[in-house]
Amino acid sequence: MKQITKKHLGAKSLKQVFVLLVIITFGFSMHGQTTYAFKGKVTDNSGVPVAGATVQIKNTNQGVVTDFDGNYDLKANIESGNYTLVFRSLGLTTQEVEVALGAEKEVVNNVVMTTDILGLDQVVITGVGALTQKKQLGNTISSVTGLEIAQSGSVDITGGLSGKLAGIQVTQNSGDPAAGISVRLRSASTVNGSSDPLYIIDGVIVNNNSVDVLGTTSVVQNRLSDISPQDIDRIEVIKGAAAAAIYGSRASNGVVQIFTKKGKLGKPVVTMSSSLNFNFLRKKRAFNEEPFDWVSTDIAVLDKVPATRYDYQDMVFENSLGTDNYVSVSGGKEDTNYFASFSYLKNNGILKSTNFERQGGRVRINQEFNDWISASLGTYFSTSTSQDQPNGGYVAGVLPTILFTNNTIDPRQDADGNYPTMTFYPNILEYINNFDFNQKNNRTISDLQINLKPLDGLKVNYTLGYDNSESTGNTYVPIGTTTVELGTASTTTISTKQFNSDLNASFNKDISDAVKSTTTAGFSWQSDKSQFRSISGTGLALGVKTTNGAASIATNEVRSERSFWGGFLQQTFGISGKLFLTGAIRLDGSSVFGADERNQFYPKASMSYLISNENFWENSLGNVFNSFKLRGAWGQAGNLTAIGPFDRLSNYAAISIDGTSGLIAPTRLGNADLKPERQAELEFGIDMGLFDNRIGVELTYYKQDIEDLLLARTLSPSTGFGSRVENIGTMTNKGFEALITATPIQSNNFSWTVTGTYSSNKNEVNNIEGEQFGIGNFGFSVAKNGQPLGVFYQGFYARNPDGSLLLTPNGLPQREKGSFDANGNAVPERDASGQPSGVNLSKVIGDPNPDFIASLINELKYKNFSFRMQLDAVQGVDILSWDTRMFYRFGGGPATGSELRGESVRGTGAAKFGIAESYIEDGSYVKLREVSASYMLKNPLEGVSSVKFTLTGRNLFSIDNFSGYDPEVNMDGQSNGARGGVMGLVPIPLVVKFGLVAVF
Repeated sequence: MKQITKKHLGAKSLKQVFVLLVIITFGFSMHGQTTYAFKGKVTDNSGVPVAGATVQIKNTNQGVVTDFDGNYDLKANIESGNYTLVFRSLGLTTQEVEVALGAEKEVVNNVVMTTDILGLDQVVITGVGALTQKKQLGNTISSVTGLEIAQSGSVDITGGLSGKLAGIQVTQNSGDPAAGISVRLRSASTVNGSSDPLYIIDGVIVNNNSVDVLGTTSVVQNRLSDISPQDIDRIEVIKGAAAAAIYGSRASNGVVQIFTKKGKLGKPVVTMSSSLNFNFLRKKRAFNEEPFDWVSTDIAVLDKVPATRYDYQDMVFENSLGTDNYVSVSGGKEDTNYFASFSYLKNNGILKSTNFERQGGRVRINQEFNDWISASLGTYFSTSTSQDQPNGGYVAGVLPTILFTNNTIDPRQDADGNYPTMTFYPNILEYINNFDFNQKNNRTISDLQINLKPLDGLKVNYTLGYDNSESTGNTYVPIGTTTVELGTASTTTISTKQFNSDLNASFNKDISDAVKSTTTAGFSWQSDKSQFRSISGTGLALGVKTTNGAASIATNEVRSERSFWGGFLQQTFGISGKLFLTGAIRLDGSSVFGADERNQFYPKASMSYLISNENFWENSLGNVFNSFKLRGAWGQAGNLTAIGPFDRLSNYAAISIDGTSGLIAPTRLGNADLKPERQAELEFGIDMGLFDNRIGVELTYYKQDIEDLLLARTLSPSTGFGSRVENIGTMTNKGFEALITATPIQSNNFSWTVTGTYSSNKNEVNNIEGEQFGIGNFGFSVAKNGQPLGVFYQGFYARNPDGSLLLTPNGLPQREKGSFDANGNAVPERDASGQPSGVNLSKVIGDPNPDFIASLINELKYKNFSFRMQLDAVQGVDILSWDTRMFYRFGGGPATGSELRGESVRGTGAAKFGIAESYIEDGSYVKLREVSASYMLKNPLEGVSSVKFTLTGRNLFSIDNFSGYDPEVNMDGQSNGARGGVMGLVPIPLVVKFGLVAVF
């Protein structure tokens, strides 16, 4: 054989080889191609033009969207022959039109799309690159459009999800300008780990960590606050363990898939929007306004003296402004389309000296190389800064100072410029005027996706994702503060880098006319690296805001790295387009567990049966039940977040001893045999479309059984350790979800849509060693056997047999006393005088888990005018109000005012201070979450497609019995188990927003 050398492979030969490769790659698709024009108009069954509908040539990447009048004009350079045009629009049934292309170059088809109120024809993503119709799924999947998120008035994507879907509870944990938001799909699924869903943006598994870089949980942000809601095209939410069969065990709490906007073929389209929002304190809380004070601290002395009282709320809160600006350009030509955007947000808080500012940009390019190769490249960057104030929970702050102060003190500076001491916390005006607490965040999210269609029916997708985020918090307390004389400064930085590499393939095959097969397989690898660095100093030099030159400096650094891997195989059979059976198996592994337990198998099975497609149904019930789907799903998944990268080890702490490095033995013994917590979920559901698809109903029942919870077990002192983490706990969730959508009126000019959601869940924890342990709220929130996670376990009132309070001889309420029986139940006891005797008793006094959550949305459209109103309800939830407790004792609350007026016995508040049941409050509420109105002008000027004026209100009012500002907030931030605690938190503001959107 003649050897090919560099001499033989000269420049001319290289050119010939290159030309040959080009011909092989592109030549076949170019042969015999002609430019055809597909035109027409798309309307719904009421004759209303469908704007934004996708018109695509089936099995190709060529398509367009309809304009405001429902018209489409698609030009495609293809060969003659038979093709199928596919028409899709959210909420309408997908239509397919067969066309035969020959000598006629223009093909006109007007299409009518009927209402698909259940969205059964909607194409959804059930894995990276895996497309399927919703009607084939046995588990629930719900969608929210980007327009709904953008119009919600929320600066955070997750906040915009509130009330939109059944089975999702969204809670804003404080009213700070970029406050953290907790999202639960169905319920908690672990005790010590995270119950947050997995977030995926355009195939990238993204970081939504809640990092505390300021040392105060109340101002912790979620990292999804880095993303502009206006960049969102749609969000798909998959609930249940069945989702983890494709996405892996990190999706055991469900998946929130976020899809950003992409370019479309056609001339460039420029969208510009700008809004101005006004933020208000929604309500003030009651305080002590009595113009007297006690002469003595002795509760037996009832003498009073005149006193001036101050409303501190007027000194720390203010109305504020914000602005949100956005511009994007998108378009495409032939085989390339693009999308680029830039956004700027500035939002001031209702607490003085707080704000949040964010800038972000996004670019995405989609390229089709030929009929079977296409690629997509996207990147997003953002930087944000916030000015914060320490507040709430376990630290000092502006609002906690108010709670701990008798409001007879004027906090303003005296003639010498000194702030008076208010309590053991700094003066409230010192915080606002002199303290400097700020955060800065930098974020980059990028992805590369390659899509292949090498054979008929075979699709291969590869996604490489990268997410890099860095958060830095700086704090400064000046010298001479009333309670921090030496001054302090600190800087904390948390950096996180995440990678994910996913390869998936699906193969569709028609086994017969009635049976269709879809086989999907994939492999994924993920890793994340985190680094924590901090430096703090006390005893600052005069005028210095950094740790340089501080009298005492402390540093800390922690690094961690972990990886996840997994593969799956899934098979679906569709029978006669009405029965769909799916089975899957997945292998998942994680580096955080021991070598023998890292890899675990998780199976899945699901069924979907469109019984309404049967002849007997259509002939008997079809006039009432236009569609009727039975579905069921079962799946297992493992929670990979319950322990950290090194928690399976015995971790010795480094220490300096007389200038020599050393190690300190830990109190917790390592356990190399730890395995992931395992969750098994069974789900059944019914989807119905009634009365000519004017009413849609989705009903779901589920049961989750979670075993092998990772909890600490107490060890014998002879081991030399105090505890060891083991797989010992169990948890169950049982729930029901309902989603009802109706269109009572639908005509050419007017439509009315009503959507209601209802969700309930019962949670129970068991097999906890020692019966219970504290998980937050100063230990008042516990994980307790036989109870929901996070119930409040503490002291309660002593009561008479008739349920009235058993008072002391001085007429004061008191805590119950007695003993505990063999089962740990509190047994009250009385002495000879009928007063409580024995030890202080405790019991479950409240539950922060709601009995149910619900929402009601009304949408009305008349010609170019639209109106939307959303009510959110959370019922049957208890709040542990530390605000109320502190107001009992420190003089600034209404309880002291009641005693000064003689309406209650002096000392009543101080007595209640020691009885936890006294500050358990009903946290149920019904909120007017959103109200929006808009008016659109179509083609108002040459070159301007539309101009839309918007008016949005958010959190306008709340119907509740809570004595504080807002029952929705939580002092433990995004904590999984500790919910319902309120102390010194900024209330969620009332927001009114004026906006303008123009499309060119």
